[in-house]
Amino acid sequence: MQRLLTINSFRLLMEPAEMPYEPGELVHVRHDEDSEGRTHRFGCEVLSVSEADEVDDYTYTLFSLGWERVLATDYRHTQLYPSPRGYSNIDEFLGDRHVQGERLLGKFKRRDLEVIDECLTVVDKKEDATKDWFNELQKRNIDRINSVFAELVLLYHLRTVYGRERVSLNARVGEKDFDLRLKTDEEDVWIEVTKPDFADALSDGFGWGLPKTTQNSIDRKLKSKFEEARDRAPVDAVLVLGIYCEEQINQGFAMGQWLNEEYYDVGEICDGWLSYTHLTDTQIGYQSFTHTGERCRALFDRMVEE
Repeated sequence: MQRLLTINSFRLLMEPAEMPYEPGELVHVRHDEDSEGRTHRFGCEVLSVSEADEVDDYTYTLFSLGWERVLATDYRHTQLYPSPRGYSNIDEFLGDRHVQGERLLGKFKRRDLEVIDECLTVVDKKEDATKDWFNELQKRNIDRINSVFAELVLLYHLRTVYGRERVSLNARVGEKDFDLRLKTDEEDVWIEVTKPDFADALSDGFGWGLPKTTQNSIDRKLKSKFEEARDRAPVDAVLVLGIYCEEQINQGFAMGQWLNEEYYDVGEICDGWLSYTHLTDTQIGYQSFTHTGERCRALFDRMVEE
């Protein structure tokens, strides 16, 4: 059963840049609750600048990276803020130097960056092992950035309920790392996250390749991480596969179909899997394969209840 969670993000009053924007820079249009109609939500590239005596009076012609066309309305300087650096937590996370891949991140929709910005409130850049996230960002591949988001959104929900001290990143098992570890007084849960990259499967407009892509991703992750981890993890460790689904109906069907084929006994290496997605809110579902995995259901139910 899918459950509903809400990320309690709120819109801060984003500040425009101190200096005029230049052609080629990425911006977002500031959301105004009082404005009529819908505020443009996609990242935009500045095409041209009309100068004025005061910076706040500069106006800009924008190219929407979501609509792939020039916007009919010109925007004043005070209506725009930098993307992604206009989001304070993202800016702090990226640091003072330019990071390869941040321009691709800046193309994301406003709501997506608002969620990422809120999720980063549970991350301690100095204490948490976030090097892998930077490596993925620098690949400048949207699927890899989405993989980072898949880990981040689950980390956010776990730490919101259980606190930072109980949820760690990149827990070492033998020669492998598990993405997340939740350690309570009763349970020691190790979670490895996978996000099937299915953009190519959707390129023909129907997504017929999506089920196979999801199944292959699950199979690879179980064999590459869980077989070794089962032998090397602490005796009382609970091993859970977190599956981030961007297309929930088809991918959920594919997961059930894969289990029905019974290629091997999943319960021998994995205690359960947590499927989740994030569109406007986060929905989760949990399936156990062992008695130990079933015992942990209450941990994930608590995420929903709170």
